[in-house]
Amino acid sequence: MLKVGKIEYLNTIPVYYGFFTGEVPTEDIKFVESVPSELNQMLRNGELDISVISSYEYILNSEKYLLFPNFSISAKKKVFSVLFLSNVPIHQLHRKDVWLTKSSMTSKELLKFILKEIYGVEPNYRYYSLKEGNLPKNPTALLVIGDDALKFSQAKKFPFVYDLAEEWFNLFGLPFVFALWAVRKDSFEKKREKVINFYRRLKLSRSIGLKSLQEIATVYSSRLNLPTTLCYKYLSHLEFNLSHENLKSLKKFSEVVNKPFSIEFALHE
Repeated sequence: MLKVGKIEYLNTIPVYYGFFTGEVPTEDIKFVESVPSELNQMLRNGELDISVISSYEYILNSEKYLLFPNFSISAKKKVFSVLFLSNVPIHQLHRKDVWLTKSSMTSKELLKFILKEIYGVEPNYRYYSLKEGNLPKNPTALLVIGDDALKFSQAKKFPFVYDLAEEWFNLFGLPFVFALWAVRKDSFEKKREKVINFYRRLKLSRSIGLKSLQEIATVYSSRLNLPTTLCYKYLSHLEFNLSHENLKSLKKFSEVVNKPFSIEFALHE
């Protein structure tokens, strides 16, 4: 049995869609669903064999993992679901409270880099969880990710909205890699054939999902109470591969956060 992590956000649905529809078999797989930060910890601690994880988690602990080739969640120019929302312009946030979601890892580090190195702003960072309900009613600024970001963008309560993928692209002309699929090295050694088989099934599932974006947008828009057009636009804009340009961006991110790492793949296509 393989324990496989799955993020509870719309942006991973295209990758797992073949499993959901029953077109791809799920025997010998136990899916575990949670937010990115928790999946990172579970894979790191050996509670999962395989998971989609934050790119920053891979950079920090690459010695533990092997990447699935050509799998990521990336975005070029805009991502729509990793937003920094503020009631004042960024340059006015120095020493002000900025709220960071506990669900994120990569996005928090990306935002800290952008605020300090690009805008020269060092705010007071606070942490919130929408599930815990500890976000102030009127925060000056906050980082919001995933489906929550799509909902916040629809509410239009903040006059200043910064898309972090767009900020990155404006700096380096590269897409930003938010998440990767990885297997623990020890799991790959012990369950090599099962892992390779799952990788092949995951490729098939993604292929089915990418052909079904309109269907996914229609189904999940009602579940999330979001416009179908927004969901389709969002999914269509994401990149689910790991191109040479994506790898270049991943290395650039490791450089700007000063965390050297090495890339190793579980297998080669």
